[in-house]
Amino acid sequence: MAEEALLRVELDGFTYVLRGTGGEERLRQTADLVAQKIAVTRAQHPHYSSTRAAMLAALQIAEALIALQQEYLEILEAADLGD
Repeated sequence: MAEEALLRVELDGFTYVLRGTGGEERLRQTADLVAQKIAVTRAQHPHYSSTRAAMLAALQIAEALIALQQEYLEILEAADLGD
């Protein structure tokens, strides 16, 4: 079983403690991705609240994840490796 990692990060002025089993580097990469998405949203829409910017960042990341999951399933089907 992987060891649990903890990482304290600041996102859009708020401090969070992240916890996960993927290691500290993965937690840092995750926080960096979220921070980047929030920063882009805030730059494009400076009047948005922190909550709204974070929600839009989450939706963009979720959309990218869904697209990658679909692509992965298509690759498995093409290779006949699926269920």
